[in-house]
Amino acid sequence: MDVPMRVKPFLSLRYKLLIPLMSLAALMFTMGYFGAQTYLKDTIFSIMDEEAESIETYVKECLDVDALQSFTESAAPYDEANGIPEAMQDPQYLKLQDCVASVAQFNSRAWVYTYYKVDENTLAFGVDMWNTTEPENGSPLGYTFTYADGDFEEHLLGLEYLNAYDDLVYDEELGVYYYATTSPLVNSNGEHVGGLAVYLDAGWTVEQLQNLSENLLVIFICVFALVAVFILTITRRAMSQLETLQKASRRVADGDYTLIPVKIQRIDDEISMLTDLFNTMLDKVEEREEDLEQQVEQLKLQIDNEKRQKDVKEIVESEFFQDLKNRAATVRKQREQKS
Repeated sequence: MDVPMRVKPFLSLRYKLLIPLMSLAALMFTMGYFGAQTYLKDTIFSIMDEEAESIETYVKECLDVDALQSFTESAAPYDEANGIPEAMQDPQYLKLQDCVASVAQFNSRAWVYTYYKVDENTLAFGVDMWNTTEPENGSPLGYTFTYADGDFEEHLLGLEYLNAYDDLVYDEELGVYYYATTSPLVNSNGEHVGGLAVYLDAGWTVEQLQNLSENLLVIFICVFALVAVFILTITRRAMSQLETLQKASRRVADGDYTLIPVKIQRIDDEISMLTDLFNTMLDKVEEREEDLEQQVEQLKLQIDNEKRQKDVKEIVESEFFQDLKNRAATVRKQREQKS
């Protein structure tokens, strides 16, 4: 009983090549896109970090930390009902205020303020440049904020060491993205008495990153399309030659040994060498088939001769032939006697 042959699924070699190649290309371009995007983001952040560092250096050089400490230690928590604290009208305080406000003269995107620790869960503003540049948005002396107000922990870290935020900060009230750093303020005795916060409006950064990301995406898509066309062209050329070999194999199965036309190439490859070997095989197969046909014809003649000899021998050795031979001899002898 013949077992039916299982029909295997068929997938063209072209697609067997295309699928892994295109998948690899897609993976490489995806990694390249996100890698380039990360590199651009890190580069911009590095520039902004240098910008924030220069502002910190400037403020700490012009700011009298000892004088600021005396104001913050005596300041009570801000109460809107009591109005603006009297300390904010003090000439010494106004001098401190002018120091941080002067940052706006060379960097219009910066927002700088100082803060100090009230207790473990509360921090308060010292001097805020917006009290001079944007009074409607400024925070008065003693204005407190807690964990519930956002980046409280980042401010706590800034009381101990320079702390750059890992990502941009979004101010929901103003609808602005900021790049921020916090760092400690040290008095003349080397004591950490507060912190300095530097915020840089990062709206342009976000916009630039979005533009760069969009441009990168377009570039990568175009390059990926070109690579895809290049791969398709190469595989199409290779497959056309393999299809020619496939058709030639079918002709050979039908007894047609016509050679495959070979295009002259400056540089050989595996397929061109395979084509040459296939043509060589066709020559040898055709030659062997011709030799085999001649041998078959000779064998047929030999078999016919042997059969003819065997038939003659059987006839000669048969009783009928022997009897006929004896009669012929008797007749021939009688004729001789009569004559």
